[in-house]
Amino acid sequence: MAKKSGKQLRRYTRIFFGKDDNVMGVMSPDDAIEEKNIYSVAILNLSEGGLQIVKNRKDYKGLQRDDKIILRQIIGLEELAPLADITVQIKWVMDNEYLDHVLIGACFLALHDNQRTIMQSFVNKYLDLSLGEEV
Repeated sequence: MAKKSGKQLRRYTRIFFGKDDNVMGVMSPDDAIEEKNIYSVAILNLSEGGLQIVKNRKDYKGLQRDDKIILRQIIGLEELAPLADITVQIKWVMDNEYLDHVLIGACFLALHDNQRTIMQSFVNKYLDLSLGEEV
């Protein structure tokens, strides 16, 4: 279940996923055509503005700040199936040699109006559920 964050200093409300939520993203470079260039990442948090992902160090593809990649699909959240083939831009990378994972923050470059509406509805629904309210 997503968790509500503390004081919001961000433009958009963000929801967080635990390991048991098993929310994954299928990503590829923005020019990838071959299946070998497509890879999965765990999604740690998500908002209307972007997402934070994590990748095992041994499978890390060397993404850097300002790189653009495509979020091909989100797995584990059926409500977000329409959020596919969205270009995201890497905003930061935490690549510490002592960690087993690499953390990456990325922003959505262009959500269509219907995608934005789907994301807003999803975030609000999850926040309501995490607070024990009926939807």
